[in-house]
Amino acid sequence: MLADHDEVWFRNLYAETYQPLLAYARRRVDAATADEVVADTFLTAWRRRDDVPDSSERLWLFGVARNMIRNAARSSRRREAAHDRLRLVRPAEVDDPAAPDTGERSTLITTALAALSEADREVLMLVAWEELSHAEIGQVLGISANASAIRVHRARKRLAARLDRLDHAGIDEGKAQ
Repeated sequence: MLADHDEVWFRNLYAETYQPLLAYARRRVDAATADEVVADTFLTAWRRRDDVPDSSERLWLFGVARNMIRNAARSSRRREAAHDRLRLVRPAEVDDPAAPDTGERSTLITTALAALSEADREVLMLVAWEELSHAEIGQVLGISANASAIRVHRARKRLAARLDRLDHAGIDEGKAQ
């Protein structure tokens, strides 16, 4: 009986607040992000239905959406910063005519990352994109901070080796032409 009550409550909440919540989110972020924010907000409401205050549901949802928008903005900034850091892993020498331009370097990094194992990519992304410490990565992966540090170190070495191979292959192709 309680499950039926929860379902009715949620359906009513959704019907009453979906459009205003979506409008709120779309005024602050792009449409795709707004759609995700609203979906995640309602998911949170369902999961935490016992925490939603009676007669203040709408305001609570707006607070949840606001926090999710802020999280999305932080994630976007982290992604951009990580992309910039990855682009600068081994910056090209300014005077080196054989050095790839930024677009080529970005392609090399993407290619090198794709060639790594899923585990290596995951730890590198947790460090670069999510800016997690070794201890935090350890918690995410269910390993010790020391094991996390070792995995990150080894993944960085493998990435650097792949980049070196790709750089040399590009230079050799340039000489052959």
